[in-house]
Amino acid sequence: MNKLYLLGIIGLVVFLFFGQSSDMPTANLQVHNEDPYNEMDGSVGGRCLGGKCLTVYVAPWCPACKSLRPTIIDMVETLEKEGIEVKVIIGKDSQQATEQYAKSYPFPVLLDPQGNFFQKANQRGVPFFMVSDSKGKVVSQMAGGTTHIPTMREQLKI
Repeated sequence: MNKLYLLGIIGLVVFLFFGQSSDMPTANLQVHNEDPYNEMDGSVGGRCLGGKCLTVYVAPWCPACKSLRPTIIDMVETLEKEGIEVKVIIGKDSQQATEQYAKSYPFPVLLDPQGNFFQKANQRGVPFFMVSDSKGKVVSQMAGGTTHIPTMREQLKI
């Protein structure tokens, strides 16, 4: 009986600390957009219009971010065709560096030079990936990444 009671307490503690999803942080960031017809706004986080949303955060000075850039571009194009909203945020560097790095992406991205969203997301390193649901809850996240898109999708559950 004591073992069963102890297992129940351990299970409750694990659920309380690891089982609950947190709210996706929200922010209104600057849009870097060379296409005047694109209607992307600067909002990120919160509720998704579809079932899931992916937020990717990279920094210009980060070697891993640079090596994952082609994978991120391919993944964004694939997921958006499937109706999954994706936002790429470039931050944690100067305004000039984030704007310059944004030019290497073939679609509009968000800029967070001061790292405000990064701090709200309570992250420690870049790149990082966060998946949220239609209610704005974080359902999975990953630091780092791999160049193999199916592996990333499996780890992120998207």
